[in-house]
Amino acid sequence: MIWMNQLKLRTKINLLVFLIVGVVVLLTIASIEYLTIERQFDEAGQRALMLARTTAALPETVQAFASPDSVLKLQTLVETIRQKTGAQFIVIADMDQIRIVHPSPSEIGKHMVGEDNGLVLEGQDSITMATGTLGRSIRGKTPIRDASGQQIGIVSVGFLVTAVWRQIGLNLLWIASTGFVALLCGLLGAYLLSGSIKKQLFNMEPFEIAYLAREQSAILESIREGIIAVNSHGDITTCNHEASKMIGLDAREVIGEPIRSILPHSRLPEVLLQGTPHYDQPMIIGNTLVVVNRVPVTTEGRVIGAVASFRDKQQLDQISHRMSDIGRYVDTIRSQRHEFMNKLHLISGLIEMKDYELAKNIIEEVNHDYQSTLDFFLAHIKDPAIVGILIGKLHKAKELSIPLHIDPSSSVPNLVSHRELVITFLGNTIENAFEAINAESETAARKTHPDADRQADIKVYLYEEPERLTVSVRDTGPGIDPALGRSVLQDGVSTKGEGRGTGLALVQRLAANAGGTISVRSSSEGTELKMILPKEGVEKSES
Repeated sequence: MIWMNQLKLRTKINLLVFLIVGVVVLLTIASIEYLTIERQFDEAGQRALMLARTTAALPETVQAFASPDSVLKLQTLVETIRQKTGAQFIVIADMDQIRIVHPSPSEIGKHMVGEDNGLVLEGQDSITMATGTLGRSIRGKTPIRDASGQQIGIVSVGFLVTAVWRQIGLNLLWIASTGFVALLCGLLGAYLLSGSIKKQLFNMEPFEIAYLAREQSAILESIREGIIAVNSHGDITTCNHEASKMIGLDAREVIGEPIRSILPHSRLPEVLLQGTPHYDQPMIIGNTLVVVNRVPVTTEGRVIGAVASFRDKQQLDQISHRMSDIGRYVDTIRSQRHEFMNKLHLISGLIEMKDYELAKNIIEEVNHDYQSTLDFFLAHIKDPAIVGILIGKLHKAKELSIPLHIDPSSSVPNLVSHRELVITFLGNTIENAFEAINAESETAARKTHPDADRQADIKVYLYEEPERLTVSVRDTGPGIDPALGRSVLQDGVSTKGEGRGTGLALVQRLAANAGGTISVRSSSEGTELKMILPKEGVEKSES
């Protein structure tokens, strides 16, 4: 029903508990009332029968049948017993059902009414309910026997049904009062229970919890990081799509499994035990190197679980490298602006001095340099993205006063395959060459380098063949430490100190994924890095 959906959780709990307790109390009261009524009527019948037996056993009763003069005495005795026991009537009659004792003297000598004397006339006790001269009553009847055992009369003792019901009403009132108290206790318990549940649910309604759960599920599945959560026993409780993809198992297969059975080297159990978070920790999941963050989940100072988030380090390296490229592009634009400003200032000064001829020559020289560069690229390299990175590096090289040459034999007649990879390779290797030559120049300036007079130079070569693309960058820097060798292509290995060594490692992995190779050749004369990539659609030949 719509109105039920609009009720708050606490109200629903209170109503539900009220209904449950109310139904239980009503059923209990009904059962007790039924048993009470049945017991009261049964007890009334048993009391009537017992009182009848007692009266029948009196010597005065038997004597009254033998001596009519004793009837008056028996009437007085029986009336006294009736008043003390609370019976409505005690009637004594002969075998013809003619009353000889009755509470109302006017009824003495008359025939008994009720038509319920069949069993007692046969000599058996009976408990019946019938309507007599005094009203409807519960009756206990027993035979009167003389000394020889011969039945000489009957005794009938009765309690009015109205009197029984009056006693039952008093009992039921007490039972109903008890039930009402129980119902109040149930309502109090419902109120306390609903308050406790709301507190544990942070005072949120079910629809809010459902929305939050769906929202968190959507968040978990939308982020690019793998997420795994465990409870206090180390069993997996959450595993999003990205995490299951890295693990290589469906999320439904890992839920409920111990974390160590899925990831044997996981350190989440340590986080559960120590309650200490781990940030940016390397870890291998399957065949993927990831960076992991692990944090404990605590409540009231107690660790109840832990969450690990991890992402492919290669993806992070790509992001970092792209950010570095943006920085380099900005530097290139800045250096280009700086160079043009210098030229403009020079031309402006010459015009102020009215040296128009020299100003014209400088303009023609600048135009010739840029036009010749542009003509070269238009003739030899057709990919605009490659041209863009190379022009940027040429401007920076000019600002750093480092000769940067594009090999005249270079040829890229089409848009290159693996463009991003080629740009990344050129960006990293040319920047490394700039840094190497600058470092050598600083060393030479301190007159500690044996090759201080060697001419600095960087040469770039690109050549596209039908089945592969070759890209190389050679510099005349100090070379790579022979102790490093090809390990310079590994992650974290660098000649420039800590925090470096990710660029070439990233390029190495990307090239390997594309089916290409990177080679390093280095000596005291300089360093050359060469990358060979297969063209897309061409299978790599087996060696």
